[in-house]
Amino acid sequence: MIYGLDVDTALFWTAIVLIVGLSGFFRYRSRVAKYKMLETLAEKGQTLSPELLASVGSGSDRYRNPVQSGIFLMCIGIALAVFFWAMGGGGNPFIGEHVTWLAVIGIFPFMVGLARLLGGLTERRPPR
Repeated sequence: MIYGLDVDTALFWTAIVLIVGLSGFFRYRSRVAKYKMLETLAEKGQTLSPELLASVGSGSDRYRNPVQSGIFLMCIGIALAVFFWAMGGGGNPFIGEHVTWLAVIGIFPFMVGLARLLGGLTERRPPR
């Protein structure tokens, strides 16, 4: 036992933290490499196209479209609710104790996704 957790649980959470941390680190390194490339091109007097500057400066396109990200978050919320519902026995009376509240965890990403979806559908876009 490590801090009251069995070894399997501690290993699981350590793996989760490592995966998230390493993905963030490599995303950071990729962004730094793009900036260094732009700096090198500018020092050599090369012309920088607007597309190249836009691709480096924009960051992630993941949150650009609120409708798309809203639908994505709503799907994650539904998937979490179904997953935790199944983990709690899925309403099967033949399985011992039920954790009936666990599926409610899926409501949080679902509601954030719904808010993004509604915000994206009702936002006023400037005329072209």
